Amino acid sequence: MRITNSTMSYNFLSSLNKSLEKANHIQTQLADGKALHAPSDDPIKVVRSLRLSSSMELNNQYTQNAQDAISWMDSTDDNMQDLSAIMISIKEQVIQASNGTNPESAVQTIGESVDNLINQMINIGNSQLGGRYIFAGQNDKTAPFVRDGDTITYNGNDLKISMPIHPGEATPSQDSVNLTGEDVFGEDLEILTHLIEIKEKLKSGTTDDQEWLSTTGLEYLEADHDKMLESHTKLGTRMAMYEMAKTMLDNSNTIIEGDQATNDSIDAAKGIVDYKNAENVYKTALQIGARIMPMSLVDFL
Repeated sequence: MRITNSTMSYNFLSSLNKSLEKANHIQTQLADGKALHAPSDDPIKVVRSLRLSSSMELNNQYTQNAQDAISWMDSTDDNMQDLSAIMISIKEQVIQASNGTNPESAVQTIGESVDNLINQMINIGNSQLGGRYIFAGQNDKTAPFVRDGDTITYNGNDLKISMPIHPGEATPSQDSVNLTGEDVFGEDLEILTHLIEIKEKLKSGTTDDQEWLSTTGLEYLEADHDKMLESHTKLGTRMAMYEMAKTMLDNSNTIIEGDQATNDSIDAAKGIVDYKNAENVYKTALQIGARIMPMSLVDFL
């Protein structure tokens, strides 16, 4: 095989350029601490990095869902506590009104107070979080409760709002974060209906109505409050599940971040050694090249 001066020059410069490229590549890795800049750097690690990135993105979405769900349920929990406190207050006032010693006027005054408490419950039922009505089901852009005299209507629906925190289809028993109007006030707003009836009996103030309040009225209040507490308890159970899930998701994020950092990062100590070796190879190649490159007319001038 005939070796010409141009062939020697080409081969030398090609090898020299490769040495320089290697040194530059290692220098880039050391500069940002990342071992992977192109699929060719390490195909296996690049595939692993893509999988870890995908897992992190999905995990971050589930974490955000869990946080949003907890915020929603925290607000619901606060409102349910307020509703429970109002139910207790109404019960106390009904007991006071039905002890058989109050004049009609005093009982009627209690009726006015209970009427105001019912309005408070309607206001709580129309509570919002981020512009969404929390007790309206999925129809959360419209105020769910409207009172017109003694008629209270529900404009929401009984569909659950789901915020999934795991792969697969969302299921209301696991992923729902809201309480609907039916959950809070019973089917067909039975609890509010009972309260309106109690309020009417109080405003009447007659002996017969006071007797009704001491029996049927208090029975309504006991049973209705128990239903509210049952819904509140179920909410608390789901909230605890979401809080536990968020803790697990946060831990998973930490693990994935660590795995990705290990996979993507360069070993700094090894990188420095490799860079020094590449630099030495480059310098040696320059020295050898200066000796083996063919002489030209310039060398004799």
